[in-house]
Amino acid sequence: MNVNQEGIAPRINSARLDAYVGRTIRLPCKVIKMQGDKVIVESGDGGQVEAKTLQDCQITDDYIEIIGTVLNADSVRMLQLTNLGNNIDLRMIDGLIELTFLHPHIFH
Repeated sequence: MNVNQEGIAPRINSARLDAYVGRTIRLPCKVIKMQGDKVIVESGDGGQVEAKTLQDCQITDDYIEIIGTVLNADSVRMLQLTNLGNNIDLRMIDGLIELTFLHPHIFH
């Protein structure tokens, strides 16, 4: 994985993908639809992202977190998947993501 020098894959939303092309990120999101080897997800800021899934990918919940490499402003290649359950507040998570960028001295 290509993470930052501290070994951390930052948690981001769809609006920040373009700044992380080629880097490993974490993307908490809601599953919208499965399409063969891809899944369409919605991040907390409402943007949709296409993720190329792992061959043995087991998406069992409505909400997931993708650890993956950003390919471009609207797609990632999944490296790892965590099922998060069926009832989380994605908007609240997005608010926390934005706080980490507003106050990096606290979170990084």
